[in-house]
Amino acid sequence: MRSRNSLRRERQEAFRDARLIVIASEGKDTERIYFKALAKEYTNPRVHVHILERSEAEQNNSSPEHVLKQLNDYKEQYALEADDELWLVIDKDRWTEAMLSRVATECAQDEYMHMALSNPCIELWLLLHLVDATSLSPEEQQQWLENRRNSRRTDPFLKMRLRQEMGAYHEAAYDAQMLIAHVEEAIKRAKSLDKNPADRWPQTLETRVYLLAESVMNRK
Repeated sequence: MRSRNSLRRERQEAFRDARLIVIASEGKDTERIYFKALAKEYTNPRVHVHILERSEAEQNNSSPEHVLKQLNDYKEQYALEADDELWLVIDKDRWTEAMLSRVATECAQDEYMHMALSNPCIELWLLLHLVDATSLSPEEQQQWLENRRNSRRTDPFLKMRLRQEMGAYHEAAYDAQMLIAHVEEAIKRAKSLDKNPADRWPQTLETRVYLLAESVMNRK
């Protein structure tokens, strides 16, 4: 494992003054596939994106608190510069308000930490590349927010809708490039849905992943 000094030398030699964006996510594959492709599409010598992966023993440990611990562990081990960013990418649907509040409070108290939460889930962000959810009726938006399964054996509504829009979708294997071709539209749509950006996390059908996408694209 690299020391703080070795990481600093690596950044000086390879990235010069690159801003480091470290991403830890609830999902094991979906977010990694997307942000790896986004970083490749918007390659910039001033931005270096590093996506954390969970160990084999922790594959099923995806709670917001554990994802935050990944970032805290990284911060403890490696040297960070003033403009570096640590991003927590999580969903709203499975977690309690109390759990999200604890994580949001800790993030707000740390200058490096940022939280990109999707309500109900990351598939909303992916769908916004292809569908303008701002034009949906209130009833349709509620259906998206509830994200129900038709049965125990079927995927939630948004996964099924994403599969319909893309032709094929599985969280561990999908064509991220097809989506990234429309990332500008996704950002605009996500901003339109984000009615109360001062809220600590989205309370209705919203996703803050657009903030991370803009950072990776160096739109700061």
